[in-house]
Amino acid sequence: MTRYTSEQVQEIVEEKDAEYKKLEEEYSYLKEELEDLKAENEDLEDRCESYEKANKTILCIYHEDSKKMDDLQEFNNKLIKSCKKANRDFFILVVAYVATLVLMIYLFIR
Repeated sequence: MTRYTSEQVQEIVEEKDAEYKKLEEEYSYLKEELEDLKAENEDLEDRCESYEKANKTILCIYHEDSKKMDDLQEFNNKLIKSCKKANRDFFILVVAYVATLVLMIYLFIR
C-alpha cells in the first residue's frame, strides 16, 4: 500500500480541485451553449411555421390564379369561336350586298 505525505496529499487535492473547477467551467459553458441552441431552435421552429403558412398561402393563391387562367382561356376560346362566326356572317352579308348592288346597277343600266 502506498503511503503519501501530507504535502503529496495536499498536491493531489489541489490538482483534483483544479480539475474539478475546470470541469465546472466547461459544464457552465456547455450549459450556456445548450440554452443558446434551445433559443435558436425555437426561433428556427417559428420561422419554419411562418414559412409553411406563407407556402400554403402562396399555393392557395396559385391555385386560384390557375383556375382564373383556365376560366379566361375557356372564355377566350368562346370569343374566338364567336368572332369566327361573326366574320363568316359579315362575309356572307358583304357578298349579298355586292350581289345586290351589282344586280341593281345591271337593272338600272338596262
